[in-house]
Amino acid sequence: MLSRRAIHRSLLALSVVLVAPGCTGDEPQWPESWERSLEVGAEVGAFLSVWGPSPDEVYAVGGNPEAGVIYRFDGASWTPEALAETPPLLNWIDGQSGDVWVVGNGGVALRQTASGWERLDTGIDTPLWGVWGAAPDDVWAVGGQVGAGADAPVLAHFDGAAWTEVAIPTLDRPSEALFKVWGTSRDHVFAVGRAGVILHYDGDTWAQQPSGVTKDLISLWGTGPDEIVAVGGRSNGVVARWDGAAWTPEVIGESAGLNGVWVDGRGRAWVCGVNGVTGLVAAGASTFTPKIVTNLVLHGAYGFDQGPHFAVGGSLDRNPPYQGVIMLRGDTP
Repeated sequence: MLSRRAIHRSLLALSVVLVAPGCTGDEPQWPESWERSLEVGAEVGAFLSVWGPSPDEVYAVGGNPEAGVIYRFDGASWTPEALAETPPLLNWIDGQSGDVWVVGNGGVALRQTASGWERLDTGIDTPLWGVWGAAPDDVWAVGGQVGAGADAPVLAHFDGAAWTEVAIPTLDRPSEALFKVWGTSRDHVFAVGRAGVILHYDGDTWAQQPSGVTKDLISLWGTGPDEIVAVGGRSNGVVARWDGAAWTPEVIGESAGLNGVWVDGRGRAWVCGVNGVTGLVAAGASTFTPKIVTNLVLHGAYGFDQGPHFAVGGSLDRNPPYQGVIMLRGDTP
């Protein structure tokens, strides 16, 4: 039986295929440096996450405090996805489980189907900041309310039928939220969050791991069980590497806080963050040379080994009217 995503992609294949601007063949020529792929205004808001199964099927999610949005890239241009009801601000998207999931404020969870995006009840009313799954019946979401008087972080699991909140293990420090979750298999999953908290799931239980840092960790990605990169920080960026045995953090004094990371097949970490900073961390390294490509905060990074690469963000950190931006570039030798 075809998965929901397979059915959806089969339907999409019936539509007209567009070629990226400036391309006349089957191999798109992506720009060599960062360029604006899309800019949106206050009626949309900002973009907080980007993910896709192929260069001609990429989704960016976000919105503003009043409404969430999903945009789709077909290899040439971005168009908004139709949503049956207006969701709250959407914070993250992931489809590595085989189903494409989006999570956001108010505990919202959307799953892509052949007929559109369906909302599934999570039983949670606090923001969900991240989602990742090993299989359609094994999906994790993390979140929590950040602010004075906030409760403990939120951790939830989807078993193919329903979402269930999971107890947080005892922590060695106060932490209001978990921001992202990512793994390599059902029994090797990590979650990172406030105050440098890192949790690991071994297929049976969640337990805290020493992170070596008390600064917030915002996102993580990797290529395998012994090569994972987490990023974070506020006034200064933080890059932490997992080598299969321990986490080793590095404070990046030349960079403000980092929000997004994607690791390509060559082990290079594409990072982005506050003040529109981007960077490429070499395989096995923890430092990089920051480059500012926009005056807006960048929240999420994603890409494909042969291009394109994306960095998404906006101005939700400022007073309205809001702005949103999607940056795009090709590969770096």
